Amino acid sequence: MSQPAIQIVGFSKDYGKTRAVDDLTLTVPEGSIFGFLGQNGAGKTTTIRTLLNLQRPTAGQLSVMGLDSVRDSVAVRRQVGYLPEEPTYYPWMTVDEILRFNRAFYPEWDGALEASLVKQLDLPRKRKLQDLSRGMQSKVGLVMALAPRPKVLILDDPTSGLDPVVRHEFLEVVIANVQNEGGAVFFSTHLLHEMERVADRLAILHKGTLRWTGSLDEVKQTVKKLRVVYDSDVPTTFPIENPLRVDRNSHSAMLTVADFDPAIEARLREHGARSVEVMHLSLEEIFMEVVKGARDD
Repeated sequence: MSQPAIQIVGFSKDYGKTRAVDDLTLTVPEGSIFGFLGQNGAGKTTTIRTLLNLQRPTAGQLSVMGLDSVRDSVAVRRQVGYLPEEPTYYPWMTVDEILRFNRAFYPEWDGALEASLVKQLDLPRKRKLQDLSRGMQSKVGLVMALAPRPKVLILDDPTSGLDPVVRHEFLEVVIANVQNEGGAVFFSTHLLHEMERVADRLAILHKGTLRWTGSLDEVKQTVKKLRVVYDSDVPTTFPIENPLRVDRNSHSAMLTVADFDPAIEARLREHGARSVEVMHLSLEEIFMEVVKGARDD
């Protein structure tokens, strides 16, 4: 059995008296495209920066390809391609110059892949970075992240602010390279329709706490919303273990469940429900239900 691309065990991070991430345990399988979802301030960037040893954990262990993020941080950087939401460049450099500058730090840099990506993304080699659009700058960052042929590609909301055409092109390049190389992508974003298109596994983080993790197919098959109608008053409890969210009115309830099975419908009817309607949810709807349910806790 191959080792995980990323392993996080019991990770917590405090900033003074504020806990940004609380006891996070997460496994990113090798070869997967793993979506890391959460609202702004959920702890996604804190987790990513700690994985790369840009800050130290308060507790727990984080590793990339079996390498400890703190103890083996230099080796980890050689295994990882990283693209933050707002990369920092030397604005006076041209595209050619910034690529040549970064090439010197990576013995495994693939010049042929660099040339192919530059051509595919239609990057102007002789133009200065300060003269490029936000989308073009993100493409430059993608080339720098992919050209060393990393085992793990970490993307921290890199398509934020890009127009839909550029976002689509960006993700197509990422997917093609991952499939060709057999590497893993750890992809943080708030654009859920894009995540639904590319991810095979995901985790949902809310206020530093892991609320759900699993395969995309699993979450869509097991997280359902039920409209339950009663002839009399809605009961105060339901024959469902740990529903994600409950909304009531006088004669009906909306129940969001994380482990749906058809037997739930029969149990609800046995406990007085007149009718039960099962509603299928998109990833965006599932995310909203998980987050709203967390707020209600």
